[in-house]
Amino acid sequence: MITTSIPLRHLHLAWPDLWPLLEPAAKRAPNQPDACPACPERSRREPAEWVLARLIAGDAQLWAILEDGKPVAAVVTQITFTPSAAEGPEPEKRCLLWLIGGSRVDEWAAGFLARIETWARAWGCVAIWGAGRSGWSRIVRRFGGERIADVDGEPAWERRIA
Repeated sequence: MITTSIPLRHLHLAWPDLWPLLEPAAKRAPNQPDACPACPERSRREPAEWVLARLIAGDAQLWAILEDGKPVAAVVTQITFTPSAAEGPEPEKRCLLWLIGGSRVDEWAAGFLARIETWARAWGCVAIWGAGRSGWSRIVRRFGGERIADVDGEPAWERRIA
């Protein structure tokens, strides 16, 4: 399987195939915006809108895991800054695996993490982290991740890369 980043110029081509894989994770995401600021009735925004908005703004990155050119999974990452008690007052730059969707994770997780780790290091990140359903803990432990806390009631984990 191949892990590839989706450049912004190709987002319109990849989105129709990747969004259905990401949608369940986006609907469960704890940090959803409550309303559309531009809408007078302050209606709730659809997950596809706010995920696309972050991708287009450059606040998030879209990745595809492909087999024979067809998507098996999709991941959205974000570079975050988190205070670190161990490192002093300076915040740490970390790569958040924000949204993960698709199937056959046991087949692509190792290759994906190797690719993301290289990419995150190039951006100055010291860790890869995420939060989500407790079922992820089995996968995370297998690849060197450790539970660090809870985020919005979900278990969070991280894997140090620096």
